[in-house]
Parts: sequence; structure tokens; C-alpha cells
Amino acid sequence: MNKTKLLFISTLVFLASSISSFAKGLPQEYYKIQNTKKSKAYFFDYIYKLNEQENIKILEDREFVKSILSGNILHIDFQAPSFNRLLKIRKKYRVKNLYSLESYLRKVDIVPPAMAIAQAAVESGWGRSRFIKEANNVFGHWTYNPSIGMMPENRDEGATHFIRIFKTIQDSISAYMLNLNRNRAYKEFQNKRYALREKGIKPGGLELSQTMLNYSGIGHDYLGILKNVIEKNKLLEFDKKFYNKLNTK
Repeated sequence: MNKTKLLFISTLVFLASSISSFAKGLPQEYYKIQNTKKSKAYFFDYIYKLNEQENIKILEDREFVKSILSGNILHIDFQAPSFNRLLKIRKKYRVKNLYSLESYLRKVDIVPPAMAIAQAAVESGWGRSRFIKEANNVFGHWTYNPSIGMMPENRDEGATHFIRIFKTIQDSISAYMLNLNRNRAYKEFQNKRYALREKGIKPGGLELSQTMLNYSGIGHDYLGILKNVIEKNKLLEFDKKFYNKLNTK
């Protein structure tokens, strides 16, 4: 084995050992709860708080973009820090037209709590899947970089993907929300949310969950599962909670 290959393998081992030291999964107290109702309540509140934090960050960027592009773009100071921030947001969300406010508003927007919580529950087996316990991976994200991934069990022969490892649950939720906001596979989600905004309607988790056809290989059955989880557990209350908080600021 040549030195270059040995160095590469050593680097992967080092990175893997570093990643393995991260705290994994939900807080251990969650896994000790025996009562199903209390367990669900804990899960909902935990995911909601992290989703809320990310949504607020997104709304801050959204308002910033509005403040820059709602006026006369000829007056933009290209040397100002604000313009550099706009460039970073454009790159982050893969917005093609730098000066198109509509393009930003379609992508830089919230993921309703009800939908995020429902998908977190389904994708992570209520926080008990191997992905979340070993990789802080709430939503089943893949990677093709072995240095930040772990081998899936029963991976098909010839497949090269890994399960993405995150430092924290917060990082996983942040990646999930960015994925929905900039990936072409979720254009229906982005457009539906924008259409609701244009009508003066706050984006709701139940309605937008029905745009997630491309999220799962089981197609329309997945939409039915999300709808059931949201309605059965009254998750729309978390949408109301979030919007009420915004109104009190």
C-alpha cells in the first residue's frame, strides 16, 4: 500500500474518531421516559425549539434581503458589509438572479413547525433510529463523503452513499431546512409557500407537508403518513405557537 493511500486512510480514521466523540441523539432523559404521551410531548417540544431557532434566523435574512432589494438597486453600496451579506445569502440559497427580490422570497422562508416535527418523527422513528442515535441525523440525509458519514446497514451492492454525521441535532435540522429551501426537488414546496405569502396567508405545516412527494421513495403514501401524524397529534398548534411568538415581538 503506497504512502498516499495510507495517509488518506489515516485521515479518514482520525476524522471518524473525532466525529464519534460528538454527543448523539436526543438528551438521555428522553429515552428514559416510559409514558408514550409524555415521550411524544418531549419530542415535539425539543424539535419545535430547534426549528423555531432556525426559522428566526431565516426570517432575519429574509427581512434583510427585503430591506436591500425593496428600494432602488442603483443606490446599493457595493463596498458595504450589507452587500457582502447579500452575496453570502445568494450563495447559500443558490439564488440565480442577484437582484431579484422574488427569487429570494421563494427560497428564504420558514419551514412550518408542524411539518418539521412530523417529518422528524417519521424520519427518525421518534428519535430512536440508528441514524439519530449514532449520527445526529434526524431526517435521513445522505453524503458521498466518507469522512463525514457512516456506512448504512444493508447498503445495496454498488451504492456509494453514506449516512451523514452531524455534530448536533441543531445542525441536522438546519441542513434539512436549507435543503428544502434551495433544492430543486422541493420547488413545489417553495412555490406553494410563496403563493400563500402572496395571498397574505401564513404558511401552514399541513398544507405544505403535502408537497413533500419527492422526499420519500414511497410517494403519495408518505404524504398520507405526514398528514396523519400532524392531525393525530394536533401539531398545527405548534404553527400557531410560532406565529403568536412572532406577533408578540
